[in-house]
Amino acid sequence: MNSKQYIPSIFTLANICCGFMAIAVADIFIGTAFLLVGILLDFVDGFLARKLNAVSQVGKELDSLADMISFGLAPAYLYLLIAPSDSWIFWFAPMMFLIGAALRLAKFNTLPAKSYFIGLPTPFATLFLLGIFIGIQYDKTFYVNSLAIPIVYNTIPFVLMVLMLSNVKMFSLKSIDRGLSKNRLPVICICLFLLLLFVDFRIACSSIVVIYVLLSLLRRNSIEKSETQEHL
Repeated sequence: MNSKQYIPSIFTLANICCGFMAIAVADIFIGTAFLLVGILLDFVDGFLARKLNAVSQVGKELDSLADMISFGLAPAYLYLLIAPSDSWIFWFAPMMFLIGAALRLAKFNTLPAKSYFIGLPTPFATLFLLGIFIGIQYDKTFYVNSLAIPIVYNTIPFVLMVLMLSNVKMFSLKSIDRGLSKNRLPVICICLFLLLLFVDFRIACSSIVVIYVLLSLLRRNSIEKSETQEHL
């Protein structure tokens, strides 16, 4: 095996470490920073794997393990830290997110490779929760009061789990390296995210996930069409 094929795995392992550190610090703000880095590393390892022609079965499995830790276990644990109370009844909400991520990744590994995703990718589901954690840090009153309502706290992970396990076709941002002209939806999504960061960074992460889902639903026909054209 060429040594360059190990390069993407270095970033994948760094992603795993970010997930571990997010759990170890047991702090939603610092943990959020680690998981944001993890999301970036997840993008970079896939980009490098394609560019270096280093895609392998081992790399795919390692990437799924990293996703399970950084975009399943770690965000679920951080979400538990903001539970309305210490009662065990509030353990079920983060467990729903964890189960959704595990089933989503298992499902992803059994499907043939496509240019789009089936269901909400775990990094996007995690990004939504990170937006909540950022909101708690910088706008405590609204977010804390909202999440103190049990039905709100329990509903958010449930909805994310449903989206992760859905059969909705969602476009992939990882195809952005294939050319901007053929990736209008990813470009629009990235531009909107940068605009949201400029307007109000507190709502940027959660809002872009909602926009991503809506764009995927509105343009699902074009997503299927792009996949068909790639196989012609």
